[in-house]
Formats: sequence, C-alpha cells, structure tokens
Amino acid sequence: MGDIPLIIQPDPDEPEAAELFVEGLLDGMHYCFLLDTGAAKTRVLWDLYTSTFESLGQHYSSGVFAGSSNDVITVPRIEVGPIAANDFTVIRANGDTQGMTHLIGMDLLQSHRCHFLFDENRLLVDEADQEETEYTFHPLMVDQKFHPYIPLKFGEVTANAVWDTGASITIVDMAYVQAHPDFFHEVSTSTGTDSTGTSMETPMYIMAPALIGDIFFPPHTIAGVDLSQVNAMIEVPMDFILGYSTLRHANWLFDFPRKQWAITKIVPRL
Repeated sequence: MGDIPLIIQPDPDEPEAAELFVEGLLDGMHYCFLLDTGAAKTRVLWDLYTSTFESLGQHYSSGVFAGSSNDVITVPRIEVGPIAANDFTVIRANGDTQGMTHLIGMDLLQSHRCHFLFDENRLLVDEADQEETEYTFHPLMVDQKFHPYIPLKFGEVTANAVWDTGASITIVDMAYVQAHPDFFHEVSTSTGTDSTGTSMETPMYIMAPALIGDIFFPPHTIAGVDLSQVNAMIEVPMDFILGYSTLRHANWLFDFPRKQWAITKIVPRL
C-alpha cells in the first residue's frame, strides 16, 4: 500500500472550489501534477526537459470550453508515490500553456485501487481489501477511455456524472438545468478555466440535495456549462462533472480494476 499526500489549492474566488495536486517524478526529476480522474491521458507541459522528446504524433482532446491538439511523447519513467510506469506515453502540451498544468490521468490510475481521504488530504493506493460488509460497493461504469461514471439522483430523476478530481467545482450541463429547473437556484456568475486553459464566464447555482450512492449530499455551489460540444465527442454523454466542491463532502474508494466504488465516510463541512 502507498500513501500519497493530496495538495489542496483553494480557488481564491470560489470558497467551495479547489484543485487537487500530487508530487511526482519524471525520470527522477520533481514535478507537481494535477490529479485528474476526468482526463484519459497523462499530460506534461513543454519545458527544458520534456522538449527533448521527439513527437510520436498528435493527440486531440476537448475541455469543457475548447479543444486542443498536442504532441504524443514517451518518457522513460513516471512515478507518483507507489504508482509508476516505464517507457510511458503521455501528452505534451505545446505553445502557450497559460492556465494549464501537468496532470495525472486515468491511463496511470486505472490499474489501481484508490481511496481518497478528503478529511485527511491523503490518497491510499492499493490498500488491503476491506470486508464487503464494511462498505457498500456500487458498480462503476467506465467508457472506452476509462472515465469513471456514477449516478446522481434527485428523487426519481437520475443523472450521469463523471467523477472528476481534476475539476475544482462541480459542473452541470445547461441542458439538464433547463430540463430540471427546480433543482437549481442561480446565485451569481463566475469565470471558469478548462483543461485547455480556455476561460469563460459561467452561471453559478446552488444545487438541491442530491443522492449519490446511499448518501444525501447537502446543497452546495456548482457551475452551469453547455456540455454539448464535449458530449458530442464521447461515448457516454454526461449531465454532471462532479468536482472538488462535491467530492470534498465524503471519502471515496474507487477500485478501478474491479470497477466498483464506495463512499467510506461523510466529511462534515461548515
């Protein structure tokens, strides 16, 4: 088992929002990575070290606001705590990387059992199996790129939600808001930035209490975004992207190899 400290970087403009980082190594050199279960591929930025690698081709990806095309490279070794891989293929963001970060994606996480302890800001990796009676496990739906999906419910109404540690705040598709306006109370607007570094002003809502797993989550702030562009390019359309503003209310165990998940503790918040 490995224990990885989670570095919480609060959003100065949104009290409930924050980014989640971990320390890691690229071929022995220290890097700080955004921990991003909503990203299919691990990404590095262009710098003196990563620029030495020959491009193997182009990879296209889409943030919630815009798309981007970047080089594919292979690095000799990448390590984050006990998670490590040799001759590992990653994406290299080129050119203007303002607003972008190095990130760890599902290509590196999908083979591991990850217990996110948001009450202690720690990630336990490949801990010993718990008794099935200790936690209530639910089936984990993943798409071809291993994005993790879990259901979210308002009464009898269900939504598809991507469980995304790379999102600082939970996002709801504006089409879902328009279809179910009673669940959302608009309170303000804010400027958000997606994984490509693109920024856009978005409406902010207080979301009604929602059932995730067997637990009711309290009302909290989320952002509304038109996800039609993203949904047109993915296998399973999403109604929500569950980000830190929601995830911080609980501890979560994701057994990615067995495709199951559980909420292991409620984390009270002021």
